[in-house]
Amino acid sequence: MENSKSAFRNIISEWLLKDIPQAKKRDITIPLDSSKIITIAGPRRSGKTYLLFSTINNLLKNEPKNNILYINFEDERLLNVQIGDLENIIPIFYELANPDKEKNIYLFFDEIQNIEYWEKYIRRIYDSFQYKIYLSGSSSKLLGREISTSLRGRSIEYIITPLTFKEYMEFNGKEYSNLIGFADQRGYLLSELNNYFTYGGYPEVVLEKNNDMKLKILKSYYNTTFSMDMGEHFNISEIGVLDAFMKYLISIYSKYFSISKIYNTFKSLGYKISKNKLLEFLFDAEEIFFLFSVYIYSRSENKKMANQKKVYVIDTGLINSLKNEMSISRLMENTVFLDLNRRSMENNFNIAYWKEYGKSNGLEVDFVVYDSMHAVQLIQVTYISDLNEISPREISGLLAASKYSNCHELLVITWDYEGDIIKNNEKIHFKPLWKWLLDLS
Repeated sequence: MENSKSAFRNIISEWLLKDIPQAKKRDITIPLDSSKIITIAGPRRSGKTYLLFSTINNLLKNEPKNNILYINFEDERLLNVQIGDLENIIPIFYELANPDKEKNIYLFFDEIQNIEYWEKYIRRIYDSFQYKIYLSGSSSKLLGREISTSLRGRSIEYIITPLTFKEYMEFNGKEYSNLIGFADQRGYLLSELNNYFTYGGYPEVVLEKNNDMKLKILKSYYNTTFSMDMGEHFNISEIGVLDAFMKYLISIYSKYFSISKIYNTFKSLGYKISKNKLLEFLFDAEEIFFLFSVYIYSRSENKKMANQKKVYVIDTGLINSLKNEMSISRLMENTVFLDLNRRSMENNFNIAYWKEYGKSNGLEVDFVVYDSMHAVQLIQVTYISDLNEISPREISGLLAASKYSNCHELLVITWDYEGDIIKNNEKIHFKPLWKWLLDLS
């Protein structure tokens, strides 16, 4: 216990003396005076810590530094801290900072999910009504669907991901708002989009100028993810199988998969692993926001569970860093999913794919956006720059899915074609990916 006191004393002292790093602005604003616990979750290296620093810098315009505490629970000095040790934080902070009790006191706890049973401590200090609490972490366990019952209804959630294409442009100081009408300027945007596909949107990677270094950083992110975030955090001993499993799923990004088929493949290659263990790997990868699986859109829950899922990766740069096939059409689809997923968190909708049931070569639609089971938009993603290039199957899939779901908002996201057509009395709108990502009309 004394060691934890000493660690907290040193960390809090350092915090009070240090300058707060400046951070580039993101397209997310964190409230400064909420009565709720503010929870920020997202993958490692996506910018959560710098969003906290940005929030603290905003607070410092009106609040004294002595009323603000930030602790990163990944500090190696806190590796052995347990929930009982957290009792030391506030007394030591009051002793060292002497905060103004007439003003709000703000507590920022980064990667707090590293402490077992952390929710009990947070619930208790929240119920004292003395503190404004901000939490961040690289686990979905910080989110409402998984968070402890004791904190449900007491928190507001924000999810931060690697940079969107819009943020990527802004980080690089690129102008785009008035570039729409000219072919050379559209070409400039498409070139930037290709670069975004190649190296992804992790802030550190975007700001790095050397392309070889970008790839080295991305490889280090992957190694940290499977060895520390998954291997150590979830106590996985089968590291070799985990590595092979992760790399396999990354290699089939934007494609269908089933755990049963992966199990049979791994078994034929001599890997000794159970199907349930592979399923656990998938759940773990999803919990840390590294991989995402999407179900089929169906009125039948049995059909939904029986069908294959599609897999998407948190960042296209990671795909490239592992020397996977860089298919523009699949990268487009992965990027559309990531942006849809971000929008779904803000607007509370769900994402699925659609495919004709029971047909091996059935018609399909890349994305169904739905609220409960009511479809509100159908989206195809296709690498075309002219209407003549589109496959008839893409249109037939939209029309079949429209009839099945009774949804009439039909969108085709293209590489660089825009327009509208009418088919079977349904209007289908075509929009370039760069325009859709930048929210341009």
